[in-house]
Parts: sequence; structure tokens; C-alpha cells
Amino acid sequence: MIYYRTQSWYTQIARWYGTVWGEVKVKAIVMLIYTSAAYWLCVKEDHNLGRTRKNILGSTISFLLIFRANNGYKRYMKGRAACIHFFCVLREIICTYLVFLAGGSRNRRLRWRRVGPSSRPVTQEDVEMDVDDKIASEERTEAVRWCLIMAIAFQMHARLLDQGLNKGRITEETKRRVDWDRYRIRGLTNESEFRSLDGIVRAVAAPQISWATPQYSDLPGVEEVFGPEASALQESAGDIEISRVPYIRLCTYLVYKLNEVGYRNMNDPRMQDKRWGMGERFVPLVTAQTMSLSYSYSEVNQIISTPLPFPYNHLCKLLLFLFFLCFPFYIEKELGLWVNIVENTLLAVALLGLDCIATELENPFGDDANDLNMYDRVATLEQEVMVFVKLCGDDACSQNFTWQAFPTEIHEGMPPVTKFLALRSQVESRGKNSDVVWGGACSRAHIYEGMRDLAEEDEEVDANFSDDS
Repeated sequence: MIYYRTQSWYTQIARWYGTVWGEVKVKAIVMLIYTSAAYWLCVKEDHNLGRTRKNILGSTISFLLIFRANNGYKRYMKGRAACIHFFCVLREIICTYLVFLAGGSRNRRLRWRRVGPSSRPVTQEDVEMDVDDKIASEERTEAVRWCLIMAIAFQMHARLLDQGLNKGRITEETKRRVDWDRYRIRGLTNESEFRSLDGIVRAVAAPQISWATPQYSDLPGVEEVFGPEASALQESAGDIEISRVPYIRLCTYLVYKLNEVGYRNMNDPRMQDKRWGMGERFVPLVTAQTMSLSYSYSEVNQIISTPLPFPYNHLCKLLLFLFFLCFPFYIEKELGLWVNIVENTLLAVALLGLDCIATELENPFGDDANDLNMYDRVATLEQEVMVFVKLCGDDACSQNFTWQAFPTEIHEGMPPVTKFLALRSQVESRGKNSDVVWGGACSRAHIYEGMRDLAEEDEEVDANFSDDS
């Protein structure tokens, strides 16, 4: 996404990056040479090739191109709305888990900020964490990290779908950015989890072993991945082949993980087996939110993978070609060089530029200059998550994450992104810690013992009931 100022014409005109010049320059030069040769021939032979300067073909082409650009703009805004909705739903899922996971005595007292009706306000230092508080904090960490992984996977999928799954190949630069996304996912998972997730990502490689490097068995520093040995990321020269065979995508896999966290922490109202957990009546909220998330993801998929119908695109290109081919018949040597050469060339640039803009607007996702910026959306979500965790008073959850420096080699655009979140347990152990929670997870043994006792009581009740009958 290009941010620009409208106060000065010079700053808007004197640009190359992100404009149509990169796409139309060769065609414009060809049209300049073509019209110049036709004008020279008319002057040399002292007669015109025709008198069809006023024709309906140019107006028809302009109408078709403007119609296509309008449709492209609608797709652009639809994709933008789907992207905004996707991140809004992720934010709501995080808030749902942070608020509705009840926790223990500390969570309950901090939520209402008072111990009794007339007592003084409670601070975080007044109440110690019990087992339920610790488990709730760990489950909030699970929900937060899976939502962040979903955001990163969404960005990575847009890259792969834009180039690889549509065209069958991705560039080395795109592959490098995909590796960066894989690196970030590794920072939010342990090694076994990452192998499971990365297996889905590497399923698009052709062959699958071609993405075996770089190795993520440990968690190296960013400078070690993208420093002097960055050439290890380039397995092949030129474009990299991608398999387009239908397969489960990472975002779909993560929808299951988000639902799993909710149902794993559902507190049975009768058994009260998970007192720290979420009330049964609130769990359908998570299901509805993940359904909305899946819908936005599918809508983005449709926008990227469904171009404008080919017959319409073919008609526009064919009429443009024929219109340019007829330029010599519009030349009137009496009008001079400016009208016959310069104006015709500028007309060609205008029509070609409009066609290029329409093509650019049809797909707002990817890494092109005018595509939607995903880096700032993911970074904003990370900042918001940390504020939400602070608001709910869960210091243990916030301590499970740490900020890492964002390399400028990956993103140099606006707004600047300077840091990203990773698990403290993985960063400090360099990926060798199997625990996601910093300092180790809390034991759940008492949960299963309580469930076993309740099951034995139910068996006794059933036996007594059958005896009485």
C-alpha cells in the first residue's frame, strides 16, 4: 500500500514505483515507434492512409475499460472489507477468551475490583494466584497465540494464493517472505506443533522436500536467518514451482485449533469440572466467531482465485490491439507531428494505464506496491492483544510473550513495523523447550481425579436407583 500526500503535484507526478509506467513503458515505446513510422511514411508519400479520425471504436474501448476498472474497484473494496472483518473477528475471539475464562479467586476479585459490597478496591498484589488462575492464564495464552498464528497464516496464504496457487510458481522474494512467515509461526509454537503446521505449508511445494530448508529445529536469531547466510533460503534460481493440487490450507486447520481451545475449557454446569473455564452457554460464541472467520477467509480466497471472466478480458485486449493497429489510418499529415505522434502515444498510454489499473484493482492481496498492507494489521493486532491482556489483569499470560525486533529487510514500508511477538519459552531456550508456557505448564491431575470421583458417584447413584426400582 502506497501512502502519499496530495498537497503537491510534483510528489505525485514525479514517481515511478507503484505507478503504471513499469507495465506500459515498453508498449508505449512501441506505439511511439509505430506511429512515428506511419507518420514518416505519410509525409514521404505525401498522402494520408485514411480519414477516420472521428470513430466510435475509441469511445467503445474507453467505456469497456472504465466498466472493468469500476468492477475492479468493487472487488478491491470487497477484499478490503473482508480483510478488515477477518481481523475484527480475530480481535473478538481474543476478547471472548480473555473475558469469559473465569479463572480462580484472583481473576474473580480483580474482575469486580472489590472483595465485598463495601470493601476497598482490589489491586493485583492483594490476591495470589490459585491453580484455577494459573490454568486460565495458560489457556488464554493458547487462545492468543493461535489467533496470532491465524493472522500470520492469513498473510502467508494471500502470498501463496496470489502467485503460486494461481500461476503455479512464486518468485525467490516471495519464497523468502513465506519463510519469514514460517519463522514467525515457529516463534509461537514448540517444535512438534510447528512440524505439524509446517507440513501443511510445505504440501504446496513441488516436490515437498524442496522446502526442507531452512531448518527450524531450533529458533535462531533473525540475523542468523536473513544475514550473511541468507542464500540458504534460495533453493533454486529463478521462480519456484508450486503444487496446485487441492489440499487443506493452514487457515482451515487453525479454525479447528481455535474451536478446540473453547471446547477444551467448557465448564460443565453440573460437574463443575473446569471451574476456571468458560460457561457452557458462552462456547457457541466461539463457534459463531470462527464461522465468521472462515467466511471472510473464503471470501478472500474467492477474490484472489476468481479473476474477471476471460471472455471480457479477451475482448478488451483484442479491441485495444486492433485500435492501436489502426493508428496509421487516423494520421493526417497536415496536422503535424504533435497531433499525429505525441497525442496518439499519450492516448495509448492512457488506455494501457487504465487497463493496468483495472488488473491491479481486481486482486488487492499479495506483495505488490498497491496491495493491502498486512504487516501493520498483524502488528496492530499484536499491540491490541497485549493491551487486552493487561486490562484483564493476567500478568502471567503477558509474561509468556516477548517482543522481538522486526528486520527492516522484510518490511520497509509505511507504517513502520519495528517489533513482533514470540513465545518467551521458545526465544530463551532457542526453540528447544517443549513447553509453550514460560516456566512450565500447571498440572491438570486434580481435574481428572475430580472427574473420576464424580463418575464413581454417578455409578453409585445409578446402582441405588436400580436397586430401589
